[in-house]
Amino acid sequence: MIQLFETMQTRHTTMVVGPTGSGKSVILNVLAQALKEETSIPTRMDVINPKMVTLNELYGVLDPDSRDWTDGLLSKTFKDAN
Repeated sequence: MIQLFETMQTRHTTMVVGPTGSGKSVILNVLAQALKEETSIPTRMDVINPKMVTLNELYGVLDPDSRDWTDGLLSKTFKDAN
C-alpha cells in the first residue's frame, strides 16, 4: 500500500493489476479512506476497464483527412477530473 501511495505521488495515473481476488480493490479503497481521514481531502477514483473499448476509444484518434482529434475515454476522464 505504501508503494502504491508513493507511486501515485509521482505519476499522473496508476494502474493496479493482478489476478482475481488478489486484493486490488481492497488496497485502493483502504488507501482512499486513509487519505480522506488523514488529510480531509476526498479521493476521487475513476475505474476504467480497458478491455471494454478499442484502443482508439480508450486513447482517442486523429482523423487523417480532417486532422480533427476525437478524445478517448481517458482524455474525457482527465478533463472531467480537472
